[in-house]
Amino acid sequence: MDKTGINNGGVWRVSENGVLDVERGLPKVREGRVFSFTGWGSMAELKQAGVGAKGTEIPQMWLCGGDGSLPPVYQRFIVEGAEPSLITRDNCTVGLCYEDNHARYCLLTGILPPDTSVSRVEQTSAVFEAVEDALKDANMTFDNVVRTWLYMDDILDWYDDFNRVRDDFFRSRNVYDGLVPASTGIGSANLYGAAFTACAIAVTPKDDSTYVIPVTSPLQCAALDYGSSFSRAVEIGTPDYRTLMISGTASIKPGGQTAFVGDVDRQIQLTMDVVEGIMKARAMSWNDATRVVMYLKKNEFLDNWRAWLQKNKLENLPLINIEADVCRDDLLVELEVDCVKPVY
Repeated sequence: MDKTGINNGGVWRVSENGVLDVERGLPKVREGRVFSFTGWGSMAELKQAGVGAKGTEIPQMWLCGGDGSLPPVYQRFIVEGAEPSLITRDNCTVGLCYEDNHARYCLLTGILPPDTSVSRVEQTSAVFEAVEDALKDANMTFDNVVRTWLYMDDILDWYDDFNRVRDDFFRSRNVYDGLVPASTGIGSANLYGAAFTACAIAVTPKDDSTYVIPVTSPLQCAALDYGSSFSRAVEIGTPDYRTLMISGTASIKPGGQTAFVGDVDRQIQLTMDVVEGIMKARAMSWNDATRVVMYLKKNEFLDNWRAWLQKNKLENLPLINIEADVCRDDLLVELEVDCVKPVY
């Protein structure tokens, strides 16, 4: 298990990654309270672990992928020093809001469509509207959203349709006139049978000492340039820390085309170069990484990925590996990273 914690604005936070023990369950939290929880594994493993209940006080999402060749994993966001206000819908906790000295925060986890029998497009619209509705409990709107995670079952069958729905929603809410959130869009089923589910973070600064800004990628064009509505990264700055949330990043050329088709080693290298370029542009490095997720199209790519980590002496990253489809069939890996650096 990898743990990295910070004390920002008088509130202690830690992102915890680990392997899910399907027989014993999750390790107990020694300090603080779980504010958000996401787990991944094969359908069989998750059913064996007996997870998936949505009525708990912990906002959670359980995603299914792979055949069990990769171990089931989880992420927990643990907080101490802040009392959350729960956001519930249909007797289920879907998120919470809390605050520190610098800002108010809303975390939404595992937002599902109310009706999974309708079309995938209708489910997608319903999820974006449900995110917007949940934000009302935190006195926020979609303008406050800084980061999203968007999980689509059979992503390669309908990613273009998904993009049209997201674009329409963003236009109707004037998102393009403000901050376009950082995002990860990945192919993953879920335990609830929905075509689409989402997680989100929204932030409202308390004063001008805290800021939220989009961050560009020195080695890639803006995703908006080729019709995908997300920022390459978003930075949240407070008087104590800077937090850089880097979107799901893959082997894409500056013009938007897939690079190194069929070559997983070169796709890994370019992906890592791009992510590192974003970090360097914000005076950060791999030493500042607090949460890293690698999405592998095939579990057999894990050996290539581990070889890269060993070669570059990064085996100790706070990392989990997940088998999942990326948004293009010829993209073999995708990486997302959070970095946190103190303000001196």
